[in-house]
Parts: sequence; C-alpha cells; structure tokens
Amino acid sequence: MCRKSYLVNNQYYYLMPKIYYLSPNEQHVLDIAKDAEIIVAEDLIQATEGMHPQVVRNTLSSLVKKGHLFRAKRGIYLRCEEPFSPVIDNPPRLALVMFKGYIAFASALQHYELLEYESFTVFVATRNKSGSRDIGEYRIQAVAMGNKAQGMVYDRDVYVSTLEKTIFDCIYKPVHAGGYPLVARAISESKPNWKEVIRWFDLLGSQSLRQRGGYVLAKAGNAPRWLLKQLKSRAKRNIWLNPSGRRKGKFDKEWLVMDNVEGWNGG
Repeated sequence: MCRKSYLVNNQYYYLMPKIYYLSPNEQHVLDIAKDAEIIVAEDLIQATEGMHPQVVRNTLSSLVKKGHLFRAKRGIYLRCEEPFSPVIDNPPRLALVMFKGYIAFASALQHYELLEYESFTVFVATRNKSGSRDIGEYRIQAVAMGNKAQGMVYDRDVYVSTLEKTIFDCIYKPVHAGGYPLVARAISESKPNWKEVIRWFDLLGSQSLRQRGGYVLAKAGNAPRWLLKQLKSRAKRNIWLNPSGRRKGKFDKEWLVMDNVEGWNGG
C-alpha cells in the first residue's frame, strides 16, 4: 500500500489512504448497475423496488464521491473499474446520450471502417448546439449544423449519418474529419450510392461547396464521370479550396480551384 509521508520537525509522519466503505444501499445499487453500459438514474429508480427515488439519487451521488461511479451529466452515470476512472464500453452511444444528434464526420468514417486511425474524439452533428465534454480518454464534441443536420440512419445501435451524407458532411466541414486529403482517401475506399451523394450536394450545398466537392471527389478517384461532369458544369468562378487557409497554392484550371491544402500525397 502506498502511503504519503510528511516531514515535520525532522520527523516523518505517514498519512494512510482513506478507505471508503460501501453502505448496504450503495452495494445494492452497484449490484444492479454492474453490467450497465450507461446508467440512467430514472431506470435505476424503477429497478430498485423498495428504495425511495430520492434515496437512490443520494446513493448515486455518494457513489460518485467515492469514485465508484462517474457522473457524465445530470441523471447519467458510468461505472468505474478503477476509482474515478469511468468505463466507456460504447463511445458513440455515450456521445448520443450527451448530445442529441447523430454520429458524424471522422466518427462516421470510423463507423463505416473508412478511417485510417483510431480517433478518441467522438463527433456528434446537432441542429443548434456546439460544445465538448471530456470523459475518460475520450472527447465528445458536438457540432451545430443547422438545417444540414439531417440524413441519418439507425445502424449498429447508434444514429449515424448515412454513408452518402457522411461524404457530404466531411467535405462541408473537413476540419472534423482530418482534412481534405484524408477525406478523399476515405471516399476512395467507399462504395456509396452516387445518386444519393449528388442529391445531398443539390439539396444543401452552395455553388462553391459543390465546386469543392467535385474537386475532392475527383481526387478520390472513384466517383463516376457523370457526377463529376455535373458538378464541374457548375464551376463558374475561382475559389479557394480552404477559404481560411494559407494564401498560396496550386490552381486547378479544370475546377477553378486554388488548392491551398497540403498532404495530398500523405505528407
């Protein structure tokens, strides 16, 4: 057992770590919730017959203070295998409990097994709420999308953008998907319904976004010619690939895009 020592007047004093014992109510609650992926207070109240709802809530708060549970948000808790270290069995499901929306951007690419790396940030697209919360080793980040927060499907126990909407979202906000080069590489490995892809650009994309989208899809290399031709026909003026990026790059005459993004060759 590790003990902290303090030197006072040339004498060492040892402080024994505080031991938290569980009350019968605390043990009862832990026994009921031991296999729960996410502990919902109201569900626990229903499961603990004979305990007053306020007693259950007080017990949950006590277990949080003792490090046996982690409070993710009001009424939502996680188990701790180590004191104060929450167990996160399903990060996307937890993210959707924290923020109302759908799994998006790099997290959606990871859902479809198109991401080149393991991400510890879980992105949730919402209609009007942005923010983040760090829980354990994960960061849950909500990104407000306004009327573009649509195009989801319930797949493998989570709401996630469809593959086609994921392509649109990642081109719309590439910063949340690792940047355009990584997005293009992910798209190159995908097999979407291309008619659905163009539908999202027609429905929600601006002229410049369609132009950028066509350029990125051409870089991916697997988009059909008819789709690229359709998007290319709408390229009417010169634009920057990254409007907020560096002010130098390589101009693409075909797409009228000034490519100011680095890393296309993995660099």
